[in-house]
Amino acid sequence: MPGGFPNQTTQWASVLVETLRRKGVEYAVTCPGSRSSPLTFAFARCHGVEAIPILDERSAGFFALGLAKRSGKPVALVCTSGSAVANFFPAVVEASELGIPMIVLTTDRPPELRHCAAGQTIDQLKFFGGYVRSSIELAVPENDLELLRYLRQTVAHQVDKALHGDPGPVQINAPFRDPLTPTEVEGFQPRLEPSELASFCSQVALQQVAPTGEWSLPDEWSQCGEGIILVGPNAPVDEASWLSNVGALADALQWPLLADGMNPIRYRAKDFPSLVSGYEFLLRSDRLRDELKPKRVLVLGSYPTCKLLRSWLAKLDLPTLILAERSRNLDATHSRSQTVALDLAKTAVSAPTRESGAFLEAWLAADARTMGLLSDRMQAESAFFEGKLAWMLGSILPENSTLCVSNSMPPRDLEFYLPKNDRRVRVFSSRGANGIDGILSTALGVAHRQGPAYLLIGDLALLHDSNGALIRNVFRGSLTLLLLNNAGGGIFEALPAARFDDVFEKHFATDQAIDFANWARTYGFEHRRVDSWSELAKLVPQTKPGIRILEITTNRKRDVETRRLWFSEISEAL
Repeated sequence: MPGGFPNQTTQWASVLVETLRRKGVEYAVTCPGSRSSPLTFAFARCHGVEAIPILDERSAGFFALGLAKRSGKPVALVCTSGSAVANFFPAVVEASELGIPMIVLTTDRPPELRHCAAGQTIDQLKFFGGYVRSSIELAVPENDLELLRYLRQTVAHQVDKALHGDPGPVQINAPFRDPLTPTEVEGFQPRLEPSELASFCSQVALQQVAPTGEWSLPDEWSQCGEGIILVGPNAPVDEASWLSNVGALADALQWPLLADGMNPIRYRAKDFPSLVSGYEFLLRSDRLRDELKPKRVLVLGSYPTCKLLRSWLAKLDLPTLILAERSRNLDATHSRSQTVALDLAKTAVSAPTRESGAFLEAWLAADARTMGLLSDRMQAESAFFEGKLAWMLGSILPENSTLCVSNSMPPRDLEFYLPKNDRRVRVFSSRGANGIDGILSTALGVAHRQGPAYLLIGDLALLHDSNGALIRNVFRGSLTLLLLNNAGGGIFEALPAARFDDVFEKHFATDQAIDFANWARTYGFEHRRVDSWSELAKLVPQTKPGIRILEITTNRKRDVETRRLWFSEISEAL
């Protein structure tokens, strides 16, 4: 800043922000407010950090989550004091459950203005409880070189806690006194000059994490000929290395590989010849459940979404080995499992190479029959059925594009119906807390400054994040919403509550009766109501900058019956 820092608050905020930049922060999402002014000014004037203003704190949190998911780097998230902090909570929960690094900067009143009915003041200390990896409060800014060094080191350590060990969000509560803006204070002599800032903060080195290299699968695992490999929803940052290491392990073991529809493996069939996609149907056959029963289970990252698969494995109680980056309990089946903490993008898991055996061939033959029967039905289905959209994505998404997936029925339909394919799509989902919070905002964060991206979402999930549409003013990229409008919560149709008509529609289905053409017009989005499957296949690849909506109207009651009928008939035919 010309002429030096005008006051100690500006100096303090500048050191904080420059330290974050030196630690790898490339994006800062800021929300409007007075108390956060020092950080907003510092981020806005920091070369090397893109400061992105977003009006709604809840949307801002999820947008930051999307940016951090895609990049693997910590994203700074800034808000003013008071209830604004609470609006970050849903995104912090999701980031915590998924292990996504975020630096949550909650600005605050100084101690003398707390607990005395001062406006816009709540207790922000350790506000997010156990959902952050660390929560600290900084000192109130002072013009003292020792304290500036303390600030530099403290902030650097918080970034390390967000990135390493068990990655996730951290909170930095930053109290500020007036002046909050870069106004001059008469007689102020800064301890640092702006020209010295870069050198002062360059002393903070990035924490070095040694590569883990190689790990050998135990003999009792590598010598087993009848195991299965499970891979759940996953969006590895270093996707190429992750896929290479997983592929080498799968080729060596020659076990059936069951990959979730929200995993990049499902979109790379040629690279994974042992891939099985129709397991939801296979496991509904009493005969096949017995014939295809494994002796061991290897889980890479997390379990697939499939509830039937999890229930089957829970009853079998098999020896289970989980290889995951995060050292936490990831086994909801409560099987005889053990976890090895390793990053599959950085670690090659070695096992002796074996020939393909009868066990794998039986799985692949059953899968081929299943997907053939499913394909026949899908091709003959002319009505708009949600499952057919999931099935078609394997052939109509542009190669190397990005797919974001909402919660509720979309992830289940992808797992049920998406055939293995070679579109080489990158997939992102919010399977941490599994809620419909912030889906649009997260997708916009993922797609920001990237190639063509798509969001598979239902009507209620979109409306639940309506304020995410305000991000349009700062969004740079191409996002197509594949909107499944089934007039309410379609996933609830499968629950016992659906039988009680007097309560179900009002309290569970909750149709909001919104005309999405008008909704889209409000925000300046392109909107198209699709009339046929052939029209959809033509429209999907036609991407351009901005946000557009392709709306497909479905009948949720008919769809739930179609799913039930097809599950029954296909499994009986196997």
